[in-house]
Amino acid sequence: MIDTNEPTSNEKADDNQISEIIDTVQDIQDNDITSIGALIKRLGYASFTPVLLFISLVIVTPLSGVPGLSSLCGLMIMLISAQLLLGREELWLPKFLTSHKFDSDRLSNALCQIETPLDWVQSITTRRLAFLTKPPISHGLYLVCMICGAAMPFLELLPMTSTLLASVVAMLALALISKDGVFALLGLTVLTAAIALIITLGRTLLFSIT
Repeated sequence: MIDTNEPTSNEKADDNQISEIIDTVQDIQDNDITSIGALIKRLGYASFTPVLLFISLVIVTPLSGVPGLSSLCGLMIMLISAQLLLGREELWLPKFLTSHKFDSDRLSNALCQIETPLDWVQSITTRRLAFLTKPPISHGLYLVCMICGAAMPFLELLPMTSTLLASVVAMLALALISKDGVFALLGLTVLTAAIALIITLGRTLLFSIT
């Protein structure tokens, strides 16, 4: 099991969670950590939601081009979101997911691309429309993340769909971490675009077959 401790809901703790992710990204690079299990252990001491954010950001980077990675990350997003819905205190993921290893050079390049956006996001997030990030609405956001994760393995062959769904999860995770409802609205807007793209690509594929 991967032990995670949710911080208190005060504003300082929420801000610190983004800082902790940035620090962890630097730590991962410094220590040449490559397995998913080790990555999540480094992040797990913050909370479930930063792990969710980190995994979704991985899919947005060029690492998503690695065959099967979007499916693996999608399964992790689904499982983490489901455990958030159930109110679990300890994060659990199956060994076949946590034992997967990244190529160290590709991972380092991907982490470099994550670090700068996280710095920027930390500088602009504040408590806005915070009611959108609290129960019962927050449970709806967890459900959206779970559905996005569950869909990724089935949509991996459709261009851009996994990246868009991962962007939705990343924005919702940022909203939950920083109590910034604006990011929740942005995430749901991107979700609408993702659904439209999936329908369009699905129709195109269907017509090409018939």
